[in-house]
Amino acid sequence: MVKALSVKDLTITCGVARPLLDRVGFDLAPGERVGLVGASGCGKSLTAGALCGLLRPPLRVSGGSVRLDGREVLDLSAASWRRVRGERIFQIFQSPGTALTPGRRIRTQLTETARLAGVEAKATVAAALDAVALERRVAEFFPYQLSGGMKQRVLIAMALILRPRILIADEPTTGLDVLTEREVLAALNTMADETGAAVLFISHDLRAVQEVAGRVLVMEHGRLVENASVSNLSLSPARAARQLAEAAHALQGAC
Repeated sequence: MVKALSVKDLTITCGVARPLLDRVGFDLAPGERVGLVGASGCGKSLTAGALCGLLRPPLRVSGGSVRLDGREVLDLSAASWRRVRGERIFQIFQSPGTALTPGRRIRTQLTETARLAGVEAKATVAAALDAVALERRVAEFFPYQLSGGMKQRVLIAMALILRPRILIADEPTTGLDVLTEREVLAALNTMADETGAAVLFISHDLRAVQEVAGRVLVMEHGRLVENASVSNLSLSPARAARQLAEAAHALQGAC
C-alpha cells in the first residue's frame, strides 16, 4: 500500500550551523492518526513547515525526501505547492488568525473554499459548520469577532470542505481552556472520520495528543528518538519520551 505521507532522512539547515532537523523519517498510512510530540524548540513546527513547503530562507531542506501518495514534493515549484496545499495537505496553525483574512466574513471565506473544492457552497458550508459544532450565524462574523477556539474550528471546517489527504494540526489547542480544547479535538476527530484524512497532530501536550492519536513520534533536539504507542512511552529507552509520559501522568493525577 502506498503511504499517504513518507518522510525519509529529512534534514533542515540554516547557514553553516548544525542541522536544525537531522535525518527525520516516518510514515503515515492513509487515514492514520499520529502524534508528533516534544519539548518546545525541538523542531516540531519546523517539520510541519517543511512538509507543507512553507520554509523560507535562510532555512532550507539540505537532504532527504518527502512523498505524498508516493510523489516527491520537495522539488515542487511555488506554483505547484499552492495547488498541493489544501487539496492534498492542509495545515492548521497554532495561531489560527494568521490563516484567516481579517476583512472578510467567515461565510465569504468558506464559500471561496467550497468553490476551490468544486462543491455547492451553501449546503456544504452549513454542513461543515454543523460538523465542527459552530452555530451557523458564525458565518456572518469577521475573524476578529471569534475566539481562538472558534477560529480553529473554522479552519477545521475548511479542511472538511477541501477533504485533503493529510491534515497537519500544529499546536491547535495551545492557550485554550480545557472545555474549548475538548471542542477543537472533537472537531478534529470528526473531520478525520468524515474525510478519511491522515492526521499528524503536533503538540508538546501528550494529553491532547492521545485524544486524537494512538501512535506518537517523540522529537528531541531535531531528531526523532521514539516511535511508539502512547501507552508504551513510559517504558521507552529514550529519556525524552519517558519524561513526556511522566509529565502527562502527573498532570492527569493533579486534575
